[in-house]
Amino acid sequence: MKETHTYKLLVEGKDDQHVVWALCEKHNVPETFDVIDCGSAENTLKSLDVRLRLADNNRRIGVVMDADTNLMGRWDSFVSILKRTEKYKCDDLTLPQDGLVLEPTDNTYPKVGIWLMPDNNQNGMLEDFMAALTASDDKLMKKSEDVLTDLETEGIQKYKPVHRSKAKIHTYLAWQDVPGRPMGQAITANILNSNSDVAVRFAKWLIEMF
Repeated sequence: MKETHTYKLLVEGKDDQHVVWALCEKHNVPETFDVIDCGSAENTLKSLDVRLRLADNNRRIGVVMDADTNLMGRWDSFVSILKRTEKYKCDDLTLPQDGLVLEPTDNTYPKVGIWLMPDNNQNGMLEDFMAALTASDDKLMKKSEDVLTDLETEGIQKYKPVHRSKAKIHTYLAWQDVPGRPMGQAITANILNSNSDVAVRFAKWLIEMF
C-alpha cells in the first residue's frame, strides 16, 4: 500500500487493517493516517524501531498488537524500543486502559502510542476485541461458545487453544445473513456493534493519537 501520510498506524495483519478502517468510518475518525499491515507482531515491532529513526516521514506512530498470552511481555517489548532512543520518559511508564499516547522529550522524534488487543487489560487478540462487539445476551454467540465446548469435550477440535477466540468469532459470523463475512465487513454491516464500550474507547484512542 502506498503511504500518503506522515502519521502511521502499524498493525499485525489485514484483518486488523480492515477492522480499523471500518471503525474509523463508523466513528468519523479523520483520515489523517496510513494503516500499515506489517504482517506479524515481530515485524510490527521492527517497523516501529526503524520508523522512530525516520521521523520526517513518521511524525506520529501508533501501534496495534495482540497481547496474545503475555500482555506484559508485549508491553515490555514496546517500551524497550522506546528506551533505546532515549527520547521518551519511560521510567514508571504504564499502559493505560484507554491506550497509550506519549509525546517525545525531543520534538524531532515522533509522538507514539500503543493499543494492545483486546483492551489493554488482559491477554487476548483482535478476535476477543471483536467478540466484545456483541451483546452479552447474544444467542448466536452463546451457541458458538457451546459448540466449541462440545468439540473440546469430545476432543475433536483442530484449532490450538491460543486460537480459540478465532474459532469462536468466525463460527458466529458463519451463522449470519451472508455467512462468513470478514470482521471489518461485519462491522460495516452492523452485525457487530461499533458503539460497544471497547470500540468507542479504541476510536477515542485513534482520535487522540492522530
